Amino acid sequence: MRRTVVAGIGAVVFWAAHAVETARWREWFAGAYDPWFLNSGRAMIFTLGCVCIASALVTWFDSVPGRARGVPIGVGATAAMAATLFVKASGPGTIFPIALVAAAVMLLFSSLAGAWAVSAIRPSTSPPR
Repeated sequence: MRRTVVAGIGAVVFWAAHAVETARWREWFAGAYDPWFLNSGRAMIFTLGCVCIASALVTWFDSVPGRARGVPIGVGATAAMAATLFVKASGPGTIFPIALVAAAVMLLFSSLAGAWAVSAIRPSTSPPR
């Protein structure tokens, strides 16, 4: 798969997770603040879990075994997160640079973890050089 398609998958996964969080914010995530995945521990686990699972699935179904797809998924999710942060009704807030960096690190780590887990289970079938 092309990296742009994989990054698009990461963006769609983040937006889907954010849509679920927004729809069920009070019931599922016990959120006291605006719906945002960093505002609730449950929402963080949900979003990072969705990104990790998406990365694992993309890596599993990739046409070239052994090539991890974690970085493009994480980049796509991070881009979607930044866009979502700036178009929220309440705005990005005063500490948005810290939120951007912290969230980007978490999303990239989560996507790399999913790709790494599948790469460890499904080793490359290409011949050694």
